[in-house]
Amino acid sequence: MPSQNLSESRKEIIAHLTTRARDEYPSLWHDFCHEWRTWQGVDSFWLTYSANYLLQTAGIRWAIDPYHLSARIPDVASPDYKADLAGLQMVVFTHAHSDHLDLNLISALKSEPVKWVIPEFMQSSIRQFEDLPPENVITPHNAEPIRFGGLTLIPFDGLHYNGSAGVPETGYLVEFNHARWLFPGDIRNYNASHLPLMPGLNGMVAHLWLGKGAASQESPPLIKAFAQFCIDMRPKQLIVTHLYELGRDEHDLWTVQHFNQVMPHLLTYFVPAKVKCALTGDKVLLK
Repeated sequence: MPSQNLSESRKEIIAHLTTRARDEYPSLWHDFCHEWRTWQGVDSFWLTYSANYLLQTAGIRWAIDPYHLSARIPDVASPDYKADLAGLQMVVFTHAHSDHLDLNLISALKSEPVKWVIPEFMQSSIRQFEDLPPENVITPHNAEPIRFGGLTLIPFDGLHYNGSAGVPETGYLVEFNHARWLFPGDIRNYNASHLPLMPGLNGMVAHLWLGKGAASQESPPLIKAFAQFCIDMRPKQLIVTHLYELGRDEHDLWTVQHFNQVMPHLLTYFVPAKVKCALTGDKVLLK
């Protein structure tokens, strides 16, 4: 019965967090969008949801899988995308799962001067919903750099397959101001040898996932595998996201408690000051 009690407790916590988010998220979105639009400090990103990013790097204002919670949770007030994301220069997509693809955002910004980096395997599904100006769509190809001002993206095949289950995904190595940050996306195969060599990483943003349907288990099966993958990539810093992904049930929603289970294994390589988790609304300095 302990696992059932744990599951019921988690279900109650998620219900409470979802109720709070309906009230608090619109204000949170407004605040971090304002900070992102006006930020003149060091290169940074802001989490718009559990693993979705607004970035300001090398003077470029851009996004990876940008997302508003109204696309996920009923009765969350929709934003004014055009006003809140004024100045957005480029949107980069990784894969087509519903927690990474806000179609309302695409529709709202389709006429704005935004470059859209869309993997070929996503383009038909987006085109069925909204036609974007072809001249503004960039198709990433593995290992071929995409340059935008002082920003360079190097795409690669992601590891979003767990056995036969999964979807195509593109990850990105991001270079700016002599720094290299890795955004590998939703990893489901923790064999780092399946990724290209990426030496000299200043940092990596890792999406926590410890096994399908395993979040309500006392000890999820992939704790050590996730930690070892992060260590094998050898970044100087590690930011762990993909926490409190509201919209999922208690069996597939990862929390700070799961991050704390992984942390002792990460600390066999990282010093404590160089590894942390980040939550929706947080700003992370990329330095």
